[in-house]
Formats: sequence, structure tokens, C-alpha cells
Amino acid sequence: MTSLPSNIEIFITQDGSPTLNWHKGDYAEKMHHSGGALSESIYIYHTAVVEALKFDEPLKIISLGLGLGYNEWIALSEVKGTDWKMWSFESEALLRENFRSWLKSAPSALAEVYDQVLNGVATQLKVDAAELKAFGIKALQEGAWEIRSRYPDDSVNVEKANCIFYDAYSKKMSPELWSESDISTTLAKQIGERCVLATYAATGVLNRALKALNFQITPRAGFLGKRESTLAIR
Repeated sequence: MTSLPSNIEIFITQDGSPTLNWHKGDYAEKMHHSGGALSESIYIYHTAVVEALKFDEPLKIISLGLGLGYNEWIALSEVKGTDWKMWSFESEALLRENFRSWLKSAPSALAEVYDQVLNGVATQLKVDAAELKAFGIKALQEGAWEIRSRYPDDSVNVEKANCIFYDAYSKKMSPELWSESDISTTLAKQIGERCVLATYAATGVLNRALKALNFQITPRAGFLGKRESTLAIR
């Protein structure tokens, strides 16, 4: 796969990092805040990994979704030398296939973008980009990291997760992932007694679903002008 379909555009955000602008019908949505894809990802999701590691138990991460891999590299930069497992979900086959091709050094329409994402995360978190990529490739080969398709359809045997990156598209793009009953019912089967959940979103529906699962909501400002984001700990 060496070219992108017409409904997907590469967009460079204000901190110089790339995201994708995805068109579905008459509606288009960027994967990240236009103020900075890298900056937003680190602000929202790095804290979740750091907090979950304090549990002093095997780290089990659900990343929803893979996208361009920002959150995965953020997690992988922190887990080396620990006992861990990560499940990345991505409903778009195009993104799964391009990401895997890039890791194998095969042709990928997003190779340059993936390089920028990896290098950006590595620079910000002060790790070596080549070593981080090699660590990720080995983790996929050995099964510590799994890339799966649509969530929650492809989540069999996902259990006792204690770190959740809830980075799904908005309700307009993915309404099935933002209903109160779906969030609470699905996560109830997959999370451990202790768990951290982070997301760029902050809604009444989300808060009610998390409180029903005994999460404590930590007040947190949103990224770059957004009123709120969510960091919840159980």
C-alpha cells in the first residue's frame, strides 16, 4: 500500500507533529488537536502510564485506538524492564496494515508520518528512537503487544487491564463507543481491581459510566484551551 485514499489527509499540527484528517461523508475530523498531536498525546496519556506503574503489578494496557501510534510509543517508552501486556485496537484496516508494513520496512503510505511520530515521542521522552522501534517490533513478535481490529468486537481474552487509553474518535464519528451503557458494560469485563483511564474527552455520560465502575474522577484541564479532559483512577 503506497498511497492514501482521497478521504484521508495528512495534517501538520501547530507543534510540527502530524495527524490525519479523516472524512466520512460530509463530516471530517482530525485525530488530534490542531494545536499539537504530539503535545496532546503526551499531556493526556503519559500520565496514565506513570500512574498505572505505581500499582506495582503487571501493567496491562488497552489502547483505543492505534491511529498513528503516538500512545503506543509513549507506553513502550516506559515499560521496558517491567512485566507488561498491551492491546491496541484499530477499526481501520488501512491503518493497521500501513503500520505493520512500516515496522517490517515494507512500503507504507504513512512511512514518513510514522517516522515523525516515533522520533517525536522519543525526543520528548528522552529515549533512543531506533531502540524504541526495535523494542516495539520484538514485543509484537513475542505477543506482548497485540494489534487488534474493532473494539470491543475483537477484545476476546482482554482482561484485568489497569491502564486504558480511551482515545477513540468523537461521538460524531464513533457513537457506539461513547454511550454510558456500552462504556460501563464493556469495561466492567476487562479492567482489574485497580485501573487508570485517560481520555481527551470530558462528558457527563463518560463520568457516570466511570463512576458506576468505582473510578474516582481527577479534575484535569483539557489540552490547549479545551475546558476539561479526564483522568480517572480506580
